[in-house]
Amino acid sequence: MILRLPPLRERKEDIPSLLEYFFQKHSSELKKKPPELSSEVRELLVAYDWPGNIRELETLRKRSLLWGILH
Repeated sequence: MILRLPPLRERKEDIPSLLEYFFQKHSSELKKKPPELSSEVRELLVAYDWPGNIRELETLRKRSLLWGILH
């Protein structure tokens, strides 16, 4: 059986949930409070095509917590 999972750019509706999941995951690991994303930043992240797929999204979320950006 082959399971086809469409790329993230074809599942834009999943991005807000994934952002929240990665925020919670990495906030806990880094012992930081999970920040809230502004609606403008959230819209930009949903509009992006994510050529690196979900790994790129997770890396961005972790780095944003480390560097204190994307609030």
